[in-house]
Formats: sequence, structure tokens, C-alpha cells
Amino acid sequence: MRKRVVLLSLLPAGFSLGYLFYLGCAAGFAVCKFCSGAESGIQGRVRSIVIPLSNYEIHLHHWLLSLIAGVTSAVQGFFLIAPGLFYGVLGGLVLHGVLCYNDWHRIVKRRRLDIVLEQADSMAA
Repeated sequence: MRKRVVLLSLLPAGFSLGYLFYLGCAAGFAVCKFCSGAESGIQGRVRSIVIPLSNYEIHLHHWLLSLIAGVTSAVQGFFLIAPGLFYGVLGGLVLHGVLCYNDWHRIVKRRRLDIVLEQADSMAA
């Protein structure tokens, strides 16, 4: 259901920004497909951003970072290239993250106990 909402939300953006938006989406999706892991939990060419925080990890997914960048850019009226293409590339990154991974919605998760204990031992030594 959530995936359909993401897909349907791209339609009005494409109608308002034109065909360059859809070209940008395809380009962003292709770049993400090339640079990221084949499935959830597999490291891709570009490392994931995971912030350790006590017993938890905060995973800054590429779709989340792209969404924040896109919304912030739209509010500020900022774009690096043609607006349709710029927002399309960011939309393609969001689309890839939501459609290709089954853990796309897990941002905060509990760290594994063995990793936490190992880090505590290394800090004590």
C-alpha cells in the first residue's frame, strides 16, 4: 500500500514539472541501482550511513536523505540543474529506496548485543 502511495505521488510532480522529471527519475533510479546493494543488508558500492546511538542504530536511508533534500530544495526554490530534472533525480532515489528494499521503513533499530558488548570491551581496554 505504501509503495503505491509513493508511486502515485510522483504523477502530479511529473505533470507539473514535465517530461524532464520522468527522465530524472529514471536516471536517479538507475544510478541508485548501480551504487546500492542488491537487497536489504548487503553492502553496495556506496556505504550506508548508520549512526550508532547507545543501544540503537539510526539508519539514514538514501530515500530519506533524498526526500529531505527534495523538500528543502523545493521550499527554498533551489535546484542545481533544470528543476524538473533535479527533482526527478531526487524522486528516483526515493523511488528506488522504497520499491527495492523491504526494510525501507526501519530507521531506528536496536543494535545487536554482541556488537554493543564488543565496543564496551574495547573502550575498557
